[in-house]
Amino acid sequence: MKQSNNSETDSFDPTQNLTSLWAFSEGFLGGIFSAAKIPFKGLLLGNISVSVIILIANFNSKKGAILKAGTITTIIKAIISPYSTLPAYLAVFTQTLLGELLFLKRNFMQLSGIILGVVTSVISSLQRIIVLTLLFGNSFWETVDSFAAYIYNEFSGGHVIPSGFRFSNWLIGTYVIIHAVIGFVTGYFVSGYARRIRHNEIFGKEFLADFSKDNSILKEGDLIKTKKRKNKYLKFSKIALFVFLLTVLILSYVLNDTQNKSFFDSKSVWLMLLRSITIMILWLKVIGPFLNSLIKSRLLKNRSKYSEEIHYTLKMLPSVKLLLLYSWKSSGGKGFSKISKFISVFIPVLLGYKAED
Repeated sequence: MKQSNNSETDSFDPTQNLTSLWAFSEGFLGGIFSAAKIPFKGLLLGNISVSVIILIANFNSKKGAILKAGTITTIIKAIISPYSTLPAYLAVFTQTLLGELLFLKRNFMQLSGIILGVVTSVISSLQRIIVLTLLFGNSFWETVDSFAAYIYNEFSGGHVIPSGFRFSNWLIGTYVIIHAVIGFVTGYFVSGYARRIRHNEIFGKEFLADFSKDNSILKEGDLIKTKKRKNKYLKFSKIALFVFLLTVLILSYVLNDTQNKSFFDSKSVWLMLLRSITIMILWLKVIGPFLNSLIKSRLLKNRSKYSEEIHYTLKMLPSVKLLLLYSWKSSGGKGFSKISKFISVFIPVLLGYKAED
C-alpha cells in the first residue's frame, strides 16, 4: 500500500476510489450488517449509495461519470456476490439512473443531492410495500386494520375504533416518511460535506501519512466475518409476517362469539398464505433465477469494456476495508460524535488514497 504524493493526487481521479467504496458496500457491507444484526440494512445501504453518487458528482464533472461508476459497481456485484437478487440489481440501477439525471447539469448540487436522497429512500420503502401487496393482496392490509381494531377494542374497554381510521394507512405513511426524512438528511449533509472538502482541497494527507506509517493496529478479525446462509430468504421480516398471519388465523378460530369473530376472516387469511407461498415458489424457483441469469449475462458482456476500471476496483476492495477499519479506530467519542468523526476521517482518506500498481 502507498499513499499518493501531491502530483499524483492532482492527476488522480478519486471517482475510482468512490466506485470501489460503492462496490464494497454492495458486495460486502450487506453481509456485515446482517452478521452485526444492524436494523434497516436496506435503508443504510441505499443511503451509502446516495452518498457515493453525491461525492462522485462533486469530484467528477464529466457527463456519464455516475452511470459508468454504477455500471462497474453492478458488474463487480455480479462477480463477487453471485447470489444477489433481482431487487438488489434494480436498486443500484435506479440509484445510478436518478443520480445521472439529477446531476446532469451540476448547477444545484445540494438540491440535487437532497432530491436524490429523498426519492431513492421513498422508492425503497414503496418497493417493500408493493412486494407485500403482491405477495398477500389487498386483503393483507384489511387484516392489519382488523387486527388493529381488535387490539383497540380489547384495550379501550369495548369501544369501537374511530370511523374512517385505517391503521394500515398510518403504518404505511409513517414508514415512507421515516425513509424520506433519512434520505433528506443524507442528501443535505453529504452535499454540504462534499462541498467543504472540494473547496478546501482536503484529501486527508495527514491521516494518509499516519495510515501508511502504521496500520498494524488493524487485524483481519476486526471486521465481522460473514458466513453464507443456508437459506437467505428466511429473514426476520418474512418470518414476522407469517407469524402475524398465523396469529390472526388462530384468533379467527379461538374467538367464537359473534362480536369478536367479525374482526377476522379465516378464509381470507388462508387465501393470503396460499397466495404468498405460491408466488414465492414461482419467484424463487422460476422467475427470479431466470431474470438473474439474464441480467448477469448482460452485465458480464460489458466486463471487457471496463476491464481496467474493474481491475483497479477489485484491487482496491481490501484497501477500502482497511481504510474503513483505520478510520473507525482513529475516531474518538461515542455515538453520533464518533460516526461524524469517522466520516470526516474516512472520506478524505479514501479520496486521496491510491492503490499500489
